[in-house]
Amino acid sequence: MGDFLVILLFISLGFNLLLIFIGLFFQRDLKDAIRQVQKIKKGNSRAPLKRIGFSKKSQQLVEEINELVLSFDQTTRKNQKMAQQNKEMIASISHDFRTPLTSMLGYLQMLDKTRLSSRDKRYLMIIQERTQLISKLIDEFYFLSLLEADDYQLHLEELNPVVLIQEQLAQYYEELSEHFEQVQIDLTDEKISIRTSRTDFERIIQNLLKNAFTHGTGNFHLALVKQDESLNFIFANDILPDQKIDVSRIFDRNYQGEYARTAGNAGLGLSIAKQLAEKLGFNLTASLSGNNLEFRLVISPG
Repeated sequence: MGDFLVILLFISLGFNLLLIFIGLFFQRDLKDAIRQVQKIKKGNSRAPLKRIGFSKKSQQLVEEINELVLSFDQTTRKNQKMAQQNKEMIASISHDFRTPLTSMLGYLQMLDKTRLSSRDKRYLMIIQERTQLISKLIDEFYFLSLLEADDYQLHLEELNPVVLIQEQLAQYYEELSEHFEQVQIDLTDEKISIRTSRTDFERIIQNLLKNAFTHGTGNFHLALVKQDESLNFIFANDILPDQKIDVSRIFDRNYQGEYARTAGNAGLGLSIAKQLAEKLGFNLTASLSGNNLEFRLVISPG
């Protein structure tokens, strides 16, 4: 009887140890599966899941998940291909439109030199304005399609961002001073150097300044604020009380606030500025407090 109890005890102990080992293997396989799913979600892996445990139900679950992974991968590849085709189509259409529009503007300039009645001159001026607007929109669409391409090239060099901003301010100061009741500029004379692309940085500043005097009112304030080691360039202006702006979507190329529609543009300038900032490793954000719209371009060290 005593030997039987000892044997039973060993069998029970062995069975419990087996269950513990199975549980440990299951936990390990489950953690591996979770990590693999997280990698797939982030786009860092397309490898299928391995087994989880030893049961048929567990294996069936793995097979079902792997089918979803395969479907997700196929959908992702299809979407990426369609997105690339759309970018190429936009670039092609924009390029094809630019040549005839340039010719149209040339003919309009020639026509402007002929003798026309005051009414015809007024009509001609409207046609010129509309044609120039279309040409500008096509240029923006074309640049945006280039910007979204994976092979967009940045030419980096050591530059002083304050000097670059001051140069842009000099170009647009007349428009700013005519449009705003008060223009306040608070920039430092300290020598600052960052590694950036001159052309792309200047385009960011141009788009922010143009957005200000095109859609703003009242007061304009441009300031440099240092926080820790970061440079914060703040572009702030008042807006009309009845203007409705969704700052959470203001950089979306598909979003147009009411002020953008009334100004007759596509609202692509801010989207371009946002994407250029990201390409350069900067952070461009927008906030609205009352009637004050603020854009903050943050340049962090390194």
